[in-house]
Amino acid sequence: MDTGNNNYIKTILKGNYPPYGQNFPGHIPTGRFSNGKLVPDFIASSLGIKETVPPFLDPNLSDEELVSGVTFASAGSGWDDLSTLATRVISASKQIDMFKDYVKRIKRIVGDEKKAKKMIRRALVIISAGTNDFGFNFYGIPIRRMEFRMGAYQDYLLDKVRSFVKELHGLGCRRMIIAGLPVCHYK
Repeated sequence: MDTGNNNYIKTILKGNYPPYGQNFPGHIPTGRFSNGKLVPDFIASSLGIKETVPPFLDPNLSDEELVSGVTFASAGSGWDDLSTLATRVISASKQIDMFKDYVKRIKRIVGDEKKAKKMIRRALVIISAGTNDFGFNFYGIPIRRMEFRMGAYQDYLLDKVRSFVKELHGLGCRRMIIAGLPVCHYK
């Protein structure tokens, strides 16, 4: 889901070189870990919002781009903060902090706290996490395998996901999709 946030941090995990981007408009690598558009781009495009979703860390974002949606994703991240130690990508917990900054910026842009809260409540939040926690911490460099059995590590990660969703809900998010499955739609 990273559309280029890793371009703006010190990490070895970058998607800003060929063959990434070969099927992207302009045929240039943008930091998307794909040869073309990513899921957020397709969703935004199909809803008529915008053709591509920019990374939140892009310093050249306009207010219009911020208001119509950004991504906080960081390729190589995971629910377990240990997943990011070696790669120095943005952990899920830091992405929550970025979202909090985003909410403050939205309030400043629209100038009306009630309108900003309504925008956040109506936003669609897509949360996708791959296998980095298992690949890095459990199998690759078995840090967590020394601490947990497989089932216990899965429970540990599930608790992280629950905390993440609870915090997003507390910030006003009402519609969320995790790993392609609707998990909550609060009224």
